[in-house]
Amino acid sequence: MLWKNDHGFFLADMLLSLAAFLMASAVLLPLAIVVMGKTADVRTEGDAGSILFDELMYLKVAGSASGRDWITQNGNQYEVTVTKDENESAWEVCVHYESDQQHKKKCSSTE
Repeated sequence: MLWKNDHGFFLADMLLSLAAFLMASAVLLPLAIVVMGKTADVRTEGDAGSILFDELMYLKVAGSASGRDWITQNGNQYEVTVTKDENESAWEVCVHYESDQQHKKKCSSTE
């Protein structure tokens, strides 16, 4: 009775649909995981850029470093280093962070 109903082959249609669903999920699920990981990396890099901008603006306004060495934002830790070139009046601000299991940094200097 399960092999055939009044309107056609029910079991064969169900197995074909199940196979198509499994093949589609085998391709789309790993792609979704990769996209979610990339989204988190982009968010981390954006936060690092925002912290870098904030520190540079503080240097411009206050004329000295903010004194914040470690900043935690959205569950990630960022190390901020501020150095001053002795020969010039320029400051260099670097934000060190970890993204995608790699240590990265963003640096910029004031002019």
